[in-house]
Amino acid sequence: MYTGVGAVAAQETTTNITIDGEQLKSEDNVVVLNDPNANITVTADAPIELIELRVNGDVYRSYRPNSTTFDRSVTLDLDPNENTVEVITKSDTVTTFKSSITKHTAAPRVEYTSPFSTTVKGGPNNTVNVTSGQVTLAGNLHTVVDVKSIRIERTSNYGPDESSSDVDRKIHRISNPGESFSQELLLVDGTNNLTAEYTDTLGRTNTDRFVIDVDDESDPTINITVADESYTDTASIGGTVQDETKLKRVEINRTSNNGSQVLMLSANAKPNPDKLKYSFDTTVELYDDNDDNEFKITAEDAAGNIRNQTFVIKYEPEPEVNITNATINLEGKTVHLAGTVSQAEISRVTIETFNTSTGERLDLDRVYDTETFTNAVSFDKEFRASAKGTIVTILVSYRSGQYSTSITPEIPDSQKETNTNNGTETTDNTTSVQSETTNRTVQNTTETKPDNQTSVETNSSSGNESQPDTTPNSPTLLPVRTRDAFGGIVVVGGAYILGHWV
Repeated sequence: MYTGVGAVAAQETTTNITIDGEQLKSEDNVVVLNDPNANITVTADAPIELIELRVNGDVYRSYRPNSTTFDRSVTLDLDPNENTVEVITKSDTVTTFKSSITKHTAAPRVEYTSPFSTTVKGGPNNTVNVTSGQVTLAGNLHTVVDVKSIRIERTSNYGPDESSSDVDRKIHRISNPGESFSQELLLVDGTNNLTAEYTDTLGRTNTDRFVIDVDDESDPTINITVADESYTDTASIGGTVQDETKLKRVEINRTSNNGSQVLMLSANAKPNPDKLKYSFDTTVELYDDNDDNEFKITAEDAAGNIRNQTFVIKYEPEPEVNITNATINLEGKTVHLAGTVSQAEISRVTIETFNTSTGERLDLDRVYDTETFTNAVSFDKEFRASAKGTIVTILVSYRSGQYSTSITPEIPDSQKETNTNNGTETTDNTTSVQSETTNRTVQNTTETKPDNQTSVETNSSSGNESQPDTTPNSPTLLPVRTRDAFGGIVVVGGAYILGHWV
């Protein structure tokens, strides 16, 4: 293992030493693992009177060769750690061969770096305190020869109480770790007994025994994905819940009535890597009253730590109709209508125009009609109109039902002036764009006479029966000669009052 050339003195005396077959240099410092075999050879020009082999200053062997040569093998019984070895030869003069041999007999030592720190000689404390059930046992190995294997055994009492005998045992093995090691450990909240054995290639083992006491005070974490509003009476909720020791319970509660949906439940605190993280994707029902659509997710870990997260899902079942342009061209007898229908799961949108004087349907166009739902429909189209008055109806079919609204187009100021100059009397359509749903309650009542003349009954402060205002600027009151039904809208026997069908 170690080689060298002996010291050369006066009178040509030469001393050579081999350790386990390898030559040793003078003043060298070598390491052995066991008591080595030393072979000593000495040659001199004059007879050798005395040879002494000394170990740590003590005479280990002495010889009187009375010859010019000497050759002897001997096993050195060395102390642990460093030893000083000398060969002293006397012939005509005295020569000394001196070297150092270190004997290592100890098993591997560990300098721990996680979840606590130690020195090489210190070793771990009897009890180590941590705050998480997920720890890494790691350290640097100090040994003369390679560490062949590491065995780590974790034994935990997981309850349900301190007197319980329910025990979980887990063994980790690491082969040929090199100069350092790292092993993830999953612990219970409470006491965890650790035994770590480090064995080198010569079979020598160093064992450390200690306790890791977990005091988990951290709440679980919750991350959810959910829409702020829904157009249907159900909503999807997805997310993940995580904990550093173990999840015990995950549930969703409706805060208005405390109705709960248990998503995950673990019966005990036994370590389980599958219970460190829980992913879910569930559905909840929504009520018409949004005060009933507040939910709370609760996550509890094995140590009893609880995290709550509250959220609200707004239920918006009816679509929203937004008109950006609704103008009538009296000369061309067309209506330009542009806008969007949104905020619902829409399957069909129909737009139609009516003559306000006769109730006749002038135009109809289904601007959207598919088997799949969409959240928004845009339109920008021309429709046939009447110079005597036009109303536009937008009919929407969506997942939860049907919705309708009526639009009174706007007459541009230039056309108002032209029609006045031409002496044309038109219905008062000069108001801004208006929207009225068909289920609006109207105070006036109508009665259809046999001769298709419609009268309006109102109460005045004088009690006298009032007659329809026939001045040029008053609303038109005309009979309805058609009956139409679509998407829940029925126009029959109605009258057009104040710019609206009633």
